[in-house]
Order: sequence, then structure tokens, then C-alpha cells
Amino acid sequence: MNVSEQIRRGREALGMSQADLADAIWVSRNTVSNWETGATTPDIQSFILMSALFGVTIDEMVKGDANVMARAIARDRNRLLVVGPELSESGDREIESERVSTVEDAGAQDADAPITLTMPEPQGSVVFGNYERIEAVRAGMPEFRLVRTFALFSMSNYRIENGAGEAVGTIHRGRATFDPVYQLRVPGFERVQVRREWKPGEFRTVYTIEGEGVGVEGAVLGDEFSIWRQGGRIATVTALRSSGRPVFRIELEDDDTRPLAFGVAMIFLLLRDFDRNWVRTSGE
Repeated sequence: MNVSEQIRRGREALGMSQADLADAIWVSRNTVSNWETGATTPDIQSFILMSALFGVTIDEMVKGDANVMARAIARDRNRLLVVGPELSESGDREIESERVSTVEDAGAQDADAPITLTMPEPQGSVVFGNYERIEAVRAGMPEFRLVRTFALFSMSNYRIENGAGEAVGTIHRGRATFDPVYQLRVPGFERVQVRREWKPGEFRTVYTIEGEGVGVEGAVLGDEFSIWRQGGRIATVTALRSSGRPVFRIELEDDDTRPLAFGVAMIFLLLRDFDRNWVRTSGE
């Protein structure tokens, strides 16, 4: 029996729909459908979650499909972002002056001016990571904004608005165990999920990305990282030198994916601020 059949039988044995299974293991219904038709194969994290849910071992799930785990490992090697080693012993990123731009550099008042964003202080506990409103501006005018619509402890929902105040997407923040999990939904695109996981035995943090062929190049706690979709770069995020709250420049490469690219960038900036605050408060 191949993996596709194992997943379908395991799901049906529990009386679950594809949507039920998707919600249980933090993926989209379309992803589950692709697994069951054999169009794609699960990643390692999904194998682990499904094996626990179905009450079988991973070996039993992949029996009859010898190459499926090799494909999962090869794919995950590109999706796991190791950001822990980018930190100095003090917990702060060492700034290399030749690579870090200044806030003044990003302030050109013309049509080609980049988008800049200043991260506000989170409201309440920094562990909950709640922000009432985050503005991204171009040449002094709103380009995008993140508006909180719901918050309860560590859970929160945000609406992504364009410069005209129109809703173009949503971000949901939940938790898996102790780490935040973000889900981005933008009309016309698959759901994108980013999960943070601290590896205590290895002293590092990994972010796992799933959905819409999205990946990240570079360390999100470093000076610059880029966001890719299906092999093409859609955004670059650069940390700017600032004496106050963190400031970033966001360059969106493709008009067709602007809300998606901004949403993914915002998730990583929220996670970056979470890690920065976590390091700061854990030492107090």
C-alpha cells in the first residue's frame, strides 16, 4: 500500500474529512488532497503528526514507497531556516556596518521610494505578541497596514489592508506547544503557514514554511533576507540602523504577489520581534 492510500485509509478510519485532517495537522485541505492523489508527498513534520494521529509508525506509513522519505528529507532541508547561529553570545545580532542601511537612506521621497516599517511595542505580555496596528509606508504615505481584529492571550487575528484601506488578506497567530504558529490567507493563493520551533538540545530555532511554494533565503534574525515563491524572488527585507524600535525596508518585487509577499514578510518580522523580546525578557 503506498503513502497516498495510507493517508486516505487512516483519515477515513477516524471519520475525518480532508478538511478535518488538514486542520488537525496545520496544513491546507488542498495539501491533503494532493497527498491522497499522489501529486505531492508530506513533509517530515506532517508524517510525524499523522503517524501519531493514526496510531501507526512512520515506517508503516511509508512501506511500499521506498523513496518518499528521501524526498521529504531533501525538501525539508530547503525549508528549515536555522536562525540560532546568527545570534552573538549576548543574544543580539552583531551589526556589520557595510551591510546595514540607515533609516535616512530609505527616506527618498519619490515614486521609487521603498516601503519602510517601524515595529511598535507589543501590547501586554511580549510572549503573546499582540500589536494593535502596524503601518508600512512609502514616501510618507500608507502602503500596507496590519490591523488587529481579535486577541485572546496568545491567539490573535489581523487584517491586512492596502493603502486605500481595502482588506487584502488575513494573518492568524496561534500556538503549537509553546511556540507561535502563523497562518496567512490571501485571496487567489494557497494558505501559507510558518511555524517556529526551538530545539533545546541543539541551541537553535527553526522556522518551517508550508504553502504556495514559499521559501526564505538568508537568516531572518540577520541584516537581510529574501522571500521566494516557486523559484522567483518576491520580496527583500532589510534591517535599517535605528536608535529606537526596529525599522525595516521592504522591497516587493512582483505586483501580482504584493499582498502575499507583504504578509509573509510581516509574519517573519512578527517572529523576529518575538525572538528579540524573548531573549531580552528571559535574561531579566
